[in-house]
Amino acid sequence: MRFKEDYDGTTVNEIEFDGHGTKILNVAKGHQKLSSFLKEVFLPEGYPNSVSKDYLTYQFWDTLQELCSTLNGTLASHAIFQGMGVGNSKASALGATYTWLMKDGSGMISNILFAWSKGTLLDIDAKRWRLFADVLNDIAMFLDLLSPLAPPYLFTFAMCCTSVFRSLVGVAGGCTRATIKQHQAQCNNMADVSAKDGSQEKLSGLLGLVLSMTLINIISVSPLITWATFSLLTVLHLYFNYRACSCLVMKSLNPTRYKVILDHWFKEGNVWNPEQVNCVEPFILGHRGIGKHIVVGASLGDLNPSRSDLTDTLDTNDSRYIIYRFNDEVRICLRSGSNHADQIEAYYFAYMAAQESSDSTIIISNTDQISAHQKFLSEMSREGWDLSFSPLGSSQLRYSLV
Repeated sequence: MRFKEDYDGTTVNEIEFDGHGTKILNVAKGHQKLSSFLKEVFLPEGYPNSVSKDYLTYQFWDTLQELCSTLNGTLASHAIFQGMGVGNSKASALGATYTWLMKDGSGMISNILFAWSKGTLLDIDAKRWRLFADVLNDIAMFLDLLSPLAPPYLFTFAMCCTSVFRSLVGVAGGCTRATIKQHQAQCNNMADVSAKDGSQEKLSGLLGLVLSMTLINIISVSPLITWATFSLLTVLHLYFNYRACSCLVMKSLNPTRYKVILDHWFKEGNVWNPEQVNCVEPFILGHRGIGKHIVVGASLGDLNPSRSDLTDTLDTNDSRYIIYRFNDEVRICLRSGSNHADQIEAYYFAYMAAQESSDSTIIISNTDQISAHQKFLSEMSREGWDLSFSPLGSSQLRYSLV
């Protein structure tokens, strides 16, 4: 009697039971063993079935951008040490310490302020904020390269600016990375996906360190070579980041993707799947570049409650939301007890309201519109959209009758 053992789709052993004992026949070849080992070390358990289809493509571009960032970081560190007086006998260790403390302090303060003001937006537009973080990181490195040229009284200010930028990079990059890992993890294996991403990042960093040793000797020849190298690496870094973000196929709805879907639905009568929407999603500009701005979770105080039509609506309407169009915005007020499905429905009708030309109008959905919306939701589910989590940018503001 003979059995075979597969590990992640690859046959590694054949086991034979006979009357004299057990024989284990290892059928994996040398290159298969090496491939399996590398797969275990750098890829999540169960790959490719345990991750999203865009996993490998994203990780490829992300690893390349990480390598470019590591090399640019070497150039920036070299410039910072020059600016702080390393190798200069007139430089003061106390002055360098004060500069470093002020740099760290400004970074901590900006970290807190940015997380407070933009924290909820990072889930909504993960691609855009991911790209924003890397652009800001390149700007910080650019300022690092300029810092040795600054007079002493401006050097500390320049260091504080780069620290502020890097703190924003840390918040935006770290939070959006978590959102992307959550998207990639298809089997409740976010910890494993994150751990293997860290291993890939460290491998890229090790390669970057090796190349940096050669790079330092090259850039020490001429400042012109330093700037040329930095420019080339920055262009590559931004290109690789754009490719990484654009290959992500998010299945959850955000305002940008929802508007793209609704545009096509009302024009063609069918729903695009996540791959099709990804191809045309303007994630750099975001949803504000598509039609009127829709505010989810607006205040009733913004709706001019002295109007008689609004007063009548509040008295008689038992809907879980109220939609109000005014100027260049469509505002959605959510009733206490409204859930996630109500927000998706309200956004659908708010988009319809945005197509009208008149202002200061209250929109109440009717039975026919609800039926059309149910058909739309069925099409969404059939095309593979995840309607259980759709960050539409809603505030926590809710109204109720007292």
